[in-house]
Amino acid sequence: MIKEKYIQEIQGFLSVGYIYLIVMGILNETLYYSQIGIRILDYSNIFDVLISPISRLTSSITSLSIFIIIILLAYKSPNILVKYKDKNWFKRFFNKIDSDLTKEQVKYSLLKGFMFMISVGLFGFYIGSGIGKGERILKKIEKEEIEYNDRIKFINGDESNIEIVGTNSMYLFYLEKGNKSVQITPISGIIKSIEKTE
Repeated sequence: MIKEKYIQEIQGFLSVGYIYLIVMGILNETLYYSQIGIRILDYSNIFDVLISPISRLTSSITSLSIFIIIILLAYKSPNILVKYKDKNWFKRFFNKIDSDLTKEQVKYSLLKGFMFMISVGLFGFYIGSGIGKGERILKKIEKEEIEYNDRIKFINGDESNIEIVGTNSMYLFYLEKGNKSVQITPISGIIKSIEKTE
């Protein structure tokens, strides 16, 4: 009975966790794009909103690896730590957990605590990276330090050296030499190809 409740709670955590990730993804995108003068939600569809938290986490192998390790540790740690629930160091470190609880109840309490810590960490990651990334690109624009490492070819034959500052399923956001404003171009029917010139 307790094990079934534990599994149901984990499923509940995962559902609420994904909704939380979606909200964090929206905040991350909004904080980044607002600093360069774009109201990103005006250019996003439901697919972009649903995929934004995953795309942010998988944007680099390092952040994806760290996220997977943290989730595995949060899931496995209660099973390991519960064996030491009667030890003095456990009681000192987890003093808010009642010593009269069963092993399953201790596991559940530990899992809740770890999930709370992960949610706080993800909040810091998404908000911090959104603000930080936006500030970095804004400073580069103001100091004219943009490198223009991308080449865009339009269907009409025009080409331009640009710096891509963002993209979603429908639009490309980029900077052109001599223009500090971010340009927004629909991808479908307008752009033939995009290539890195680095």
